Amino acid sequence: VDLEVQVPKQMDMDIDDGSGSAIVENIKGDVEIDDGSGSLMVQGIEGKLRVDDGSGSLKIENIVGIVEVDDGSGSLSIRDVDGSVEIEDDGSGSITIDTVSKDVYVGDAGSGSVTIRNVSGTVTRHD
Repeated sequence: VDLEVQVPKQMDMDIDDGSGSAIVENIKGDVEIDDGSGSLMVQGIEGKLRVDDGSGSLKIENIVGIVEVDDGSGSLSIRDVDGSVEIEDDGSGSITIDTVSKDVYVGDAGSGSVTIRNVSGTVTRHD
């Protein structure tokens, strides 16, 4: 089943997605996503973004605000963030972070490669 939901652009959102691919884009407001499995693309958010992702690829782009991620497994790509990035935990899969205007913190990176580029603030890793 494919489902498309359109909401006002300026709105805080709390999304709980069990499985399947999802795209969340162009929101002015804080966004919290609990994603069980499947690919997830988040882009064009102006506000705090919090993602708890179970499994599957996660791609985050063009964010103005704070990005917080807890990722179970699958590749994680974060780029073009005008704000800070905090990865609390990543079970497995590669992590790529590119172009962040403030600080980047990576807690437990789990298994997989970690690539961090073009960060204007401080980069902190605790493996």
